[in-house]
Amino acid sequence: MLKFRFQGLPDEYRPGLEALRGELGICECEDGVTVCVRQGDGVSLCRDGDGWSLSCAGKSEFFRGLTLLCRYAGEGNVDITEKPRFDRCGLMADCSRNAVLKPESVKYLMRRMALAGMNWMMLYTEDTYAVPDRPYFGYLRGRYTFEELKDMDDYADMLGIEMIPCIQTLAHLERALQWPVMEAYRDTADVLLTGENEPETYAFLRECIQAASAPFRSSRIHIGMDEAYWMGRGNYLNKYGYDSKVKLMRTHLKLVKEILDEEGLEAIMWSDMHFTAARDEGVYHPESMLTQEILDAAPEDIGLIFWDYYHEEPAPYANMLQKHSQFRAKTIFAGGIWTWSGPAADYRKTLASALPALEECVKAGVKDVFAAAWLDDGAECSLYALLYGLTIYGEYNYTGRWDADEAARRFRASSGLDAQAFLAMSELNQLPGMTLQPGSMSNSGRVLLYEDPLLPLFEADLPHNEDYVPYFEELVVRFTSFAEENEPVRLQMKAYACMARALALKCRWRMAAAPAVRKNDREAAAELVSLAEENLEVLRDLRQAWYEQWMAVNKPFGFEVLDIRLGGVSARFETARERMGEFARGELEDIPELREQKLPFQTDDAGRYVYRNLWAHMVTASRMGQE
Repeated sequence: MLKFRFQGLPDEYRPGLEALRGELGICECEDGVTVCVRQGDGVSLCRDGDGWSLSCAGKSEFFRGLTLLCRYAGEGNVDITEKPRFDRCGLMADCSRNAVLKPESVKYLMRRMALAGMNWMMLYTEDTYAVPDRPYFGYLRGRYTFEELKDMDDYADMLGIEMIPCIQTLAHLERALQWPVMEAYRDTADVLLTGENEPETYAFLRECIQAASAPFRSSRIHIGMDEAYWMGRGNYLNKYGYDSKVKLMRTHLKLVKEILDEEGLEAIMWSDMHFTAARDEGVYHPESMLTQEILDAAPEDIGLIFWDYYHEEPAPYANMLQKHSQFRAKTIFAGGIWTWSGPAADYRKTLASALPALEECVKAGVKDVFAAAWLDDGAECSLYALLYGLTIYGEYNYTGRWDADEAARRFRASSGLDAQAFLAMSELNQLPGMTLQPGSMSNSGRVLLYEDPLLPLFEADLPHNEDYVPYFEELVVRFTSFAEENEPVRLQMKAYACMARALALKCRWRMAAAPAVRKNDREAAAELVSLAEENLEVLRDLRQAWYEQWMAVNKPFGFEVLDIRLGGVSARFETARERMGEFARGELEDIPELREQKLPFQTDDAGRYVYRNLWAHMVTASRMGQE
């Protein structure tokens, strides 16, 4: 426990200090080391006799300064000055893809943000906030109440963080639009019916904007509007015929902006639909040419967020930032902390994409940046996995460079957490002998977890089970150790240890099951019955560990999706156990689904891993329904 005595501390800083003392392991007492707090630019820390001098520009810089105090408390002469490269550096946490963070979990993330010197935050809420008189909006989805959001906003303000509402006002509304009462607002399954002849849509959006903004101090709001690829192609087309995306976006933005102006709100939005209008060949095509019509369709007072979490070289970021500079509106950048590839966060990809992006943002004069932590396709990853990502963005913001060793030391000093515990998450997906497509990602751990034991879709893509088994067994040992040594994320590390154990046993099954059937080896089949039972046992442990980490961090709504998925894996292993037993006893002449030779699916012609990230693509060749 480090002891300090703060002098000159502004009264408005003290509540935040009280909230952060437990995170840092410090106490304030009369016999503590004196810390003289002064007003200054950025954050500076230096020795002042037997004590310290800490100067800061505001709350964010002061709270970051506390981490410097903890990092250098035991050292002699220290003189450090840091100045932020960005006016705003923050986090957007996904609370719409099944998992809705508990308010206390949001507050924990805010404390970690404050200690990284971050100063704005968004909770991405498609339909997970309450709209009065709209009982189906967010129904059974864990939506936040007005009171919850207001309490979180108060907490954020105490820590020097601007919390702004983050919603959707065009697309990504499939969960809201699924209910029959929303039929009048539906263009396609996830896009609103827009245009001047649809006043009901804009009355609905006014209610959403009012409800979303009411709990917050900030006059800013994120209105979404990304990836509306099917805009005007559903009920709109049937009613009014074809209109260009440029015209549709211009009209919709005009009508939404009228609401924003009447409500006194300043908006920001994703920028990709303007680029899709320029060249509809994927998101942010590098050769897209912005016509004057497209540039004029973007209001100058709605900030445009360029999002890119993919490229690992500076040039694509520089190219797109230059194109964004053609708009009259301010450019904002959103990078990513890769929490959406399945249960394990990908810090290899996070670092590879974030660092060149932030460097180009500095060169381009971008002043507002944030890290998006998405939870695509089910929220299998706990958002506590993003904690080290806050350090990445915080360190680059304040130092303009990335020193992995120093970042790990500061992370340890301010959180008690081991950076290696987070970096190792990537290893659950980086298998021995695997080659990725250039700039791509891997989620092979997720693929192996969900792969059917009788219909192994990825047998030809991931064939090296004899290497995978010891690899995952070693990860069991490492994550068990991480769980013991990193209390704030103990449940998550325990779940990773259980996942690694399940994957090791699954790969033992993969190594033996198909050969036993193809060779008609009844003796080996009998041994596989016991192995199936072992798999079932570890899957029960994994499901329990996953349940515990979910309920500790999230509201209960949404866990049913993971229950169904893990329950499906277990159910299929029960079937595999029965069929293998029948085969071993000679009651079945064959198990044709195992005997059939599998074709490549997750690799390209050069044998490189192809990233696909939908659970539905991993479990069967007989998918039902629409995606």
